Amino acid sequence: MADTSAAAAEAQAALHELLSYEFVCKADEIPEGSRHCVLLPSSKRSVMLLHIKGQIYCMDQACYHHGGPLVNGDIEEMGGKVTVKCPWHAYHIAVETGEGLYMGMDMALDSKGRSQPSPPKVKSKGVKQRTHFVEIRNGEDVYVADSSLIPGSAIIMSDLYAFKPMKIPEKLQKGEVKIHSRFE
Repeated sequence: MADTSAAAAEAQAALHELLSYEFVCKADEIPEGSRHCVLLPSSKRSVMLLHIKGQIYCMDQACYHHGGPLVNGDIEEMGGKVTVKCPWHAYHIAVETGEGLYMGMDMALDSKGRSQPSPPKVKSKGVKQRTHFVEIRNGEDVYVADSSLIPGSAIIMSDLYAFKPMKIPEKLQKGEVKIHSRFE
């Protein structure tokens, strides 16, 4: 049997060679439970850093569906995965993987041959939101590598909104409604 831990370490090292990390901020600028938007220095891609359960994650800040400001979305758990819920259309996006998640049902035949819905369960639409690699250096410096720059990387739906200039709205008060055309 092959040593899978050695193979995994080798694959991780090869991936690291392909990535170009850039300093984006200090870790203390993103307290636990918060979000912070930045432009990646070289590409000007708009990304959001999230500090959740002691881990800093990075994803495109505009929702893949219609460009909604994920920085204003709620953080929720769905099917054991931490998600950010788009404030515009309530799409759930897995923070770690970028998968679009939803509650769905399957239809099956019962013992009498009638079609019956299954109990609702979490389903994935696949990866829709680009996530990026994060490294913390010297215990305080946050570096991000743009995953779209990996040779052969597929286009992901959130790429459509990643470079559009946007005015990120302030968090709304309960009951307040604003239109969502915030492109400049």
